[in-house]
Amino acid sequence: MALLRLPDELLTPIVSHAIPEGFESLCLACRRLHTFCKPFIKQHNVLRSEFRNFNYYEKFGEHSFTIRTSFELIARIAEEPVVARHIQHADFKPDLRLPVGKRLWLMEDSGYRPNTVRDLFASSRYLSGTDWQDYFTKYERDLEDNRYCQASNAFLLTLLPNVKSVVLPQLWKSDKDTEKLLEAIVNHARQPNTTSINASLSLLTTLKTSRSLVERQGLVLNKITPLLGLPRIRSFYGPCSVSHGEEGLCQSLPPRVGETMEIAHLLSSNLDGPAMEHFLRCTPRLKTLVYSHSRKQVSAPWDICSLVTAIVKEAFSHLEELSITTHDFTGKIALGTATMRGFARLQKLEIPLDLATCVIRSAAQLKTKESMGTDSVADANQSHVDLLMCGLVPASVTRLCLRSDEWKGRDDGYDSIDEMGDGVPAFKGRPQQHDRTLETMFQGFAEKKDAQLPSLKEIRVSCPSIASEAYKARCKSLLPEAENVGVTVYLDKMRYPDVLDFAGTQ
Repeated sequence: MALLRLPDELLTPIVSHAIPEGFESLCLACRRLHTFCKPFIKQHNVLRSEFRNFNYYEKFGEHSFTIRTSFELIARIAEEPVVARHIQHADFKPDLRLPVGKRLWLMEDSGYRPNTVRDLFASSRYLSGTDWQDYFTKYERDLEDNRYCQASNAFLLTLLPNVKSVVLPQLWKSDKDTEKLLEAIVNHARQPNTTSINASLSLLTTLKTSRSLVERQGLVLNKITPLLGLPRIRSFYGPCSVSHGEEGLCQSLPPRVGETMEIAHLLSSNLDGPAMEHFLRCTPRLKTLVYSHSRKQVSAPWDICSLVTAIVKEAFSHLEELSITTHDFTGKIALGTATMRGFARLQKLEIPLDLATCVIRSAAQLKTKESMGTDSVADANQSHVDLLMCGLVPASVTRLCLRSDEWKGRDDGYDSIDEMGDGVPAFKGRPQQHDRTLETMFQGFAEKKDAQLPSLKEIRVSCPSIASEAYKARCKSLLPEAENVGVTVYLDKMRYPDVLDFAGTQ
């Protein structure tokens, strides 16, 4: 090994510069290198234990390892830069600021030196010109006022060369300065000569966001997506929404967003068809999409069929796992039609029974209008409704989950179709309709299964204890009918069963 031929005075700085990335390999290489590494082993192990899987915490009696906020983490990195290189998984979601009192005096009591932090901002390759002064001013101001600092949390993302997963703060906000900084991080990480030594977030594979408990609103999709343009990003988790301002429902996403992404969990979100279509157009390698719809503060009916159509249109050739569910959704559903028969590789599928109800009721309404001569359905192809599962299950699917949620408090007896202000007919999703929905979906199952769903091996159906007796009876009747053709049926009694182990499920 050529390294061993170097004199001792050169080996010592080489070992110190190898911390933390190559330090353990040097320790185990041979006895001579282990001798040079030995003085650094204890401190290396301490820092690895405290920072490799990082989250904010308080250690009583050990001020140097008490880091409650981004202010303190940045100050610690300014004092000991190697700390940043130890961080591989960073959970910045919790913020342990005291609700009253000042944070600054606690940091000063622990040895906080403003000039060291100032130098860290000033030397940043990501803050051009005088930008670093603006960031440092906001850092000091918000530290003094003991409040959340977006500038501090955004700047922190420029200091993490070895991080592989990040959970953004719960109070994360998007503004022009943040977006500009995120774009600078992404642009530098994508340079051909970039390494993890000189580029922050270049190794990031997993990004998570969290919904604000105060605002109860997901992050606007096009405001967070600059980070999805990082060169190794593979998984994204978090609530998302689309903008409902004058600029339209879906602004253009930045270039290169999502081109390496394989897993997306859009939880408690509110995306319409056009927004989902735009997002999927940017993710040509996506294999797993988990989407749960939440009404939030949007009053318009949920056009679930438009959402499904957008997913099929953009991801039919490569998507392998798809989950569409609801979370705390009590709104109305716009009537429409959709089919998933176009998927070529989909193997796991989870859908709400309200989707099938929507397709069935839409077809029935069109048929009624046609018979009354009040409307024409000549251009509306409804033939898929007569297929097994109303055409909502592709032939490639092996595992299927049908969800029937929100039984409690939903039996209001209201079963009509309303004409909304924009002329779109909509209905109230009610689980009490689902026994009839199952009846239609499984009509002729034994005779049609092999021809239409040859790969299907497993079906899971939500069957909570508070469901109606009619629904429970219909669920139980599926067992022998399906088992006769080699399909195993499971009746899940949990309210929100997590049964299909989608990739990336936490």
